[in-house]
Amino acid sequence: MKVAIDMGATTGSAPATLDLEELLATRLLVQGNSGSGKSHLLRRLLEQSAPWVQQCIIDPEGDFVTLADKFGHVVVDATRTETELTRIAGRIRQHRVSVVLNLEGLDVEQQMRAAAAFLGGMFDADRDFWYPVLVVVDEAQLFAPSVAGEVSDEARKLSLGAMTNLMCRGRKRGLAGVIATQRLAKLAKNVAAEASNFLMGRTFLDIDMARAADLLGMEKRQAEQFRALARGHFGALGPAISRRPMPVTIGAVETSARSTSPKLTPFEAPVDAAELIFTASPEEIVRPVVRRPA
Repeated sequence: MKVAIDMGATTGSAPATLDLEELLATRLLVQGNSGSGKSHLLRRLLEQSAPWVQQCIIDPEGDFVTLADKFGHVVVDATRTETELTRIAGRIRQHRVSVVLNLEGLDVEQQMRAAAAFLGGMFDADRDFWYPVLVVVDEAQLFAPSVAGEVSDEARKLSLGAMTNLMCRGRKRGLAGVIATQRLAKLAKNVAAEASNFLMGRTFLDIDMARAADLLGMEKRQAEQFRALARGHFGALGPAISRRPMPVTIGAVETSARSTSPKLTPFEAPVDAAELIFTASPEEIVRPVVRRPA
């Protein structure tokens, strides 16, 4: 069954469609710096494909929880034990429920462990429940980093292993990975290499532009054009999108992120500014101070 997902428009206002069945078999990599429209692209894909396929979103910032109101996704708060998350993921596959795993509020290592446990439960589901699932991982470089960071080796190994299973071995289990990253250079190459479809947005660093151009089959001299891309504009290539590189402008969405970029408003400092910042309110005095780990 062929389902064409409307992603927006290409050159000359022609529709830009994505073959959902082909996507499920070939996976997708999305790249774009902050402000490029990467999350907007993911939201468009999720909204347009929601009636056709079960979805699971790994959401580090809680941006996609708003899908629950309009499309019926169940929000799974990740502040649970790893065992609980693994079991919940198994039941999600069994009952074919679309979900958002909300990792907001956890530190990076906790996010990596929670995502690994959850993806592991999806991956290890009984064969009887291997129905197609679109698994969208936002900020994938957090879960499949190219180099060791400040997290423990154990957490990195667990997370990277889960992401590798998703992208390398997930297809036979019905898991179709859609991974999005701000920086290709920070994403583990063995994870990125398993995607056959690409949507490349605005980027500025030479190393990321070169990789984006290479993935789209473009010449090195053409890589500079990624600096000039407007928000919501992407270069696209892949069997589910187009056999040749083409520009895509992502269409409108029906839902919005819970948190949006701050808007510039007229500024006027209060008259009693010093008193306000040096005097604690009664509520503040009794409220504990939460310090994030270094």
